[in-house]
Amino acid sequence: MPAMSLRTAALFGALSAMLTLTCKPKPAPRDADGDAGDAGSAAITSPLLPVDAGAPVVDGPARVAKGKELYGRYCYLCHGANGEGYAADEAPKLASDDLLAVASDAFLVDAILSGRPGTTMSAWSLAQRGPLGGDDATALVAFFRATWQKRPREDVDARKVEGDKARGAPLYTTHCASCHGATGSGGKYAWLTNPALQAAASDGFLITTIERGRAGTPMPGFAEKIGARGAADIVALLRSWPKPQDEKLVFPPRPGALENVVVHPKGPQPKFDPKADYIKVDVVKAELDRGATMIFADARPPSDYARMHIGGAVSVPFYEADAYAKQIPKDRWILTYCGCPHAQSGKLRDALRKLGYKRVAVLDEGLNVWRDRGYSVRGGPRP
Repeated sequence: MPAMSLRTAALFGALSAMLTLTCKPKPAPRDADGDAGDAGSAAITSPLLPVDAGAPVVDGPARVAKGKELYGRYCYLCHGANGEGYAADEAPKLASDDLLAVASDAFLVDAILSGRPGTTMSAWSLAQRGPLGGDDATALVAFFRATWQKRPREDVDARKVEGDKARGAPLYTTHCASCHGATGSGGKYAWLTNPALQAAASDGFLITTIERGRAGTPMPGFAEKIGARGAADIVALLRSWPKPQDEKLVFPPRPGALENVVVHPKGPQPKFDPKADYIKVDVVKAELDRGATMIFADARPPSDYARMHIGGAVSVPFYEADAYAKQIPKDRWILTYCGCPHAQSGKLRDALRKLGYKRVAVLDEGLNVWRDRGYSVRGGPRP
């Protein structure tokens, strides 16, 4: 591997500093339903990670190999084995020059570490209780570029964009709202009001993406329909939307500190099919209302759990089931869940089965359907 430049070393130092937070534990009250997610957790402010758009990622065979290994451990479930995207969670295509040629290294690192709150893109940083440090994120980016990028990098970040939000509003409604939501959030695809995205994406990156689109994805190019001025007007509109404040999240207990794992510990066993791999949301809710005993295991990274989880669920990230297993009894049904709804939850189900758990199934439609039915959820930023 070539020697690390002073500039790259500075990037790693900055990332390490950003990912090291001093957390002062404070006890938080349990929810009325005995929600284990609040017990013994710490309130942590999760500011957006700063972006150094000019800082390069160190390349080299060892770094690329490390990124490949990490991708196979954490990312392929949603983004696909070959970066083709949409394997789950509407996760976008990564094997795309339309993305990689215009996205800076720092933009991609930020997406990995900060995630995209409000979407199914988790925050994977150590600062938000994920498994990845700054060096891991840069290795992933090196893998993306070495494996999938064909066109040379373009410096679109320096492009000056001047638009009019009033002109942009009707254009957005006509061309963008059906995918991204009427006001930039709540749509099927990327939430454009996302604070992490807004902080990391330059105006040049946004306007280039609007003009060109991304081949092989649902994002078309709009240059011929609205022109450069229309694209600039949409960017002005995106920048005018209110920015959410930084969050204070209450993270779930770490392994060894779980409490209240079982929902209805004195209740009867649920009447689930013992051979089921998936159990419908409404079937689970009916048994829960009957007072049946069960365990909900949230398979996503802790930052997602902190923002929203099923009432009474415990956090058991799919990538570290072994660490939590000793505190999870084997005499109850376990419902694993995620948002997509089968990728991470299926991985956790299979991991628990290998550890000797006989009654484990995936909550079929996942967390979002559970929430949309009006069933109990907890979590979210605390004041």
